[in-house]
Amino acid sequence: MSAENAIAKAEPLGSGTGKLFGTLLMMVVGAVLAGFGTYLFDEYIKPKPLYVNIQVFDDSTPPNALKDVAVWLGLKDVDPKHTGDFGVVRFEVARKHRKEVVTPKLQLQGYSPINGQNTDKLVLDRGETNAIFIFKKDVSPDRSPVFERTPYSSGSKASGPGAAFSEWYQLCNDPAPEGWTIAESSFSLTGDRQCNSWSECKQTVNDPQRVCWQFRMQGHSEQVGGLFNQGNTGIQLSTGVLSVLWKH
Repeated sequence: MSAENAIAKAEPLGSGTGKLFGTLLMMVVGAVLAGFGTYLFDEYIKPKPLYVNIQVFDDSTPPNALKDVAVWLGLKDVDPKHTGDFGVVRFEVARKHRKEVVTPKLQLQGYSPINGQNTDKLVLDRGETNAIFIFKKDVSPDRSPVFERTPYSSGSKASGPGAAFSEWYQLCNDPAPEGWTIAESSFSLTGDRQCNSWSECKQTVNDPQRVCWQFRMQGHSEQVGGLFNQGNTGIQLSTGVLSVLWKH
């Protein structure tokens, strides 16, 4: 082989290194383009999720953030959540719900939303939707007992004639109204006789729904006989009075 042919067939100095560098450069450029393409897809082509941020306070001054409030947006593909330490809950909502109107439902035992101070509906028209809800603490119903006093009367009852006692009379309260019980009761005689003064009074029933008293009166022996008491029997009238204090 001639010297000229040998020179023509010889490879240029550094040609292998050039090919390697070119391959590496193509790989770097490809990686950069792939990363840029991913960025473009994530930022401008891929649908971004929507976010809904809800914060819940009580109506005290200053207001306190309420933790553990159950919150649901009313979307089937978004699970309910609970507010955290700062009364905040954050939802990620699929982009397909953009422009939809949701009605958040919030619940915390012992608290109720304040009418007119909370947003009923939220329109998911932005990437971030924020709302604040105000709750008030429920007031326990008044458990103080209610009292009502009721009098009952036997009407006028006759004593016995002369020194004799009458029959036993009885006075009881009416049936207890629903939800009421007897807190206390008292009995007295009015008219001619008073209890245990030429008379006898005794309680026969005493329970939370029913109280009964019996009583009898002695007549007036001094009103019988003699010149000026002709036809006088010595019978006089007295009335039993029962007072009941009802408690509800």
